[in-house]
This record gives sequence, structure tokens and C-alpha cells, in this order.
Amino acid sequence: MGGDIPAWQAVLPVLVLCTATAFRSALPPVAVAVGSLTVMVEMTSSGGLGPVLIYTDLLYAAALYGAPWLCRVLQFGTVAVTLGTTIALIAISDRSEGVTTGVIVAMLLISPVWTGVLIRNHKERADAERQRAAQINRLAELDRKTVLQTERTRMARELHDLVANHLSAIAIHSSAVLSLTEAKGGKDGDADEEDPVLRALSVIRENSVQGLAEMRRMVVLLRSDRGVDDDWDRPQLNALGALVEQARPAADAAALSLHTEFPESFPEVSSVIEVTAYRIVQEALTNVLKHASAGRVRIRCEAGTEQLTISVDSPLARADGRSRQRPVEQLLTGAGAGLAGMSERAALVGGIFDAGPDRTAPGRWRVRAVLPLTQNS
Repeated sequence: MGGDIPAWQAVLPVLVLCTATAFRSALPPVAVAVGSLTVMVEMTSSGGLGPVLIYTDLLYAAALYGAPWLCRVLQFGTVAVTLGTTIALIAISDRSEGVTTGVIVAMLLISPVWTGVLIRNHKERADAERQRAAQINRLAELDRKTVLQTERTRMARELHDLVANHLSAIAIHSSAVLSLTEAKGGKDGDADEEDPVLRALSVIRENSVQGLAEMRRMVVLLRSDRGVDDDWDRPQLNALGALVEQARPAADAAALSLHTEFPESFPEVSSVIEVTAYRIVQEALTNVLKHASAGRVRIRCEAGTEQLTISVDSPLARADGRSRQRPVEQLLTGAGAGLAGMSERAALVGGIFDAGPDRTAPGRWRVRAVLPLTQNS
């Protein structure tokens, strides 16, 4: 710049370009238009390099943040301006000077625009890949849900067609035999409500009917889209007393004395914890009725502020290892699936499960589960 140029004339273009730079991301067309007009005026007057360098940043930002049409205009416009300037300078002056000036103009105009275009294309490809990955994840999740629902439907069908039908047959036949026995006893005048056969038939009927109801509930649950922790028709902790009372007839027949230690009121816990606790007590009672020797059975449930402790201790099975069940009944008892199921239930909610001989009380078998009360439903 010459020394005769006023200070305001040198500073004003810079201030205008800096102001336009503040809006380069929000209003790229306006910023480029203001910058182009300012640089044109500056080049015809003083020809300072500072405003041109600021203008290159405006071109870069417009190519990066501007609309696609603006990006295309800048690409072709800068090339056209560079070629036009180079040809004009070659025509009116020395060829080498024209080429050198053309290279400088290309570096100042074309280079920032194409750099912005390259970065813009890279960002667009990255966004497209992220969207594609998100779409693939959504499709995979839909496929997973479809496969899961199909498997649940198949399990529901198998339970209904096989297990539920057998339970229905047991309930119907036990009810029929019980009715015939009661009718015959009333006819002969020697009906005895304490008859062990009648008690056994009553227990068979009650358990088969309850098992059938549980099976039907499970079938409905598997066929529905709702989760296993739904709050409809689920076992509750307050129903543990009724569960023990239901098992008393079978326990009396096996010379087992059931004693419970439950709190007066259970705390409010998630449905998952309630179902888990109920099923563990239910399965532990079933194992006691199958395997325990005659004696006292203690079922305890302690609710603290952070955890729920369940323990069921009973006399160990007979020393000779023989069960009270007949061979046909032994085939129906499973092979340790009950203990595995209780352990899995406790682990799923972050609890602890242990089953085995009680070291503090020889001759006793103890089942103990500690479940956290902070489990979300």
C-alpha cells in the first residue's frame, strides 16, 4: 500500500470482511456477496493483501456450510474468474506474468473452495454411513423382535398342545375319580373326609387345576407383546402365606411340619423381584415335598432396606438315598432342574442363591436366596 492512503481506507475493508466472517456459517450467501464486493472495491483502489486473505476464509466457509447450489456456483465461479483473469493478463501483458498471476489467483480462490468441498463431501459421506448404520441397527432390532416373537409363539403352542393338555387330563380324571369315590362312600354310608385316598385326590386335583391356570397364563404371556414383568395376574409376596397353606395337605401326608416366618407387611418392590421371590419359595417347597425326610420345615422371609432374604431349611433326605416316591413318580421329578432354575432366577435380578447341606445344623438342607430390592421393573 502506498503511504498516501488514509488509514480509514485501509481499515474499513478489513472491518467489513471481519463482520461478514461472523455470519459465514449462518448466512453464507450474504457473507460471500459482501466479501466479494468488498474485495473488488479494494483491488481497484489500494490492492491490499489482508482483505484477500480474509476473503479466502469466507470462500472456504461458504463451500463447507452453504447450500449445495452455492457450493456449485463457487466451484465454477472461481474457476471461471481464474481462467478469465489469466487469459486477460496474457493478452494485455507478458505471458509469464499472466501465468504467474493466474497461479496466485487460483491459490487464493480455487484452493479454499475446493478444500471446503472435499471436507463437505467427507462429512456428507460420514453422515450417510451413520444413517446407514442406524438403519441397519433398526432392521436388526426388528429382525430380533420378530424371531423372538416367533419363538415365543412356538413355545406357547407347544405348552398349550402338550403340557396343558396333560394337565387338563389329570384335572378331569382326578375330579372324576374323586366324585365317584365320594358318591360311592355316601351311598354306602361310610364316607370319610379324612380318608388318605380322598386327601390325595383332592391335592392332585387342586395342584393340577392351579398348574393348568399357571400354564394358561404363561401361554397368554408368551403370545402377547408385553414383557414378563407386566403387573397383571402375577404372583405377589403377600400370597406366600397362601402358597404355604396350599402345600400343607401334601406336607401332612409326608409327615412334614411347615413353619413360616414372614414379616407383617412386605415392602413395595418391583414386579420382577416379586415374581422371582415367589417362584423360588414355590420351587423350594416342591423340592421339600419331593425329597425331605419327615420333620420340621422352616420358611423364612426377611425384608431389609436394600435386600430380600429367603431361606427354606428342611430335614435331609433319608440316609439310604431312597425317595418316598414310587418309580413312576421319580421320573416326573426332574434331574436338578429346580435348583438350576432358582439359581438362574436369582442371577437374572442380580441376586445370590445357594442350596446345600446346612453347615450350622447337621442333617438339614437349606435353600437361601438374597434378592436386591433396588431392581427396576
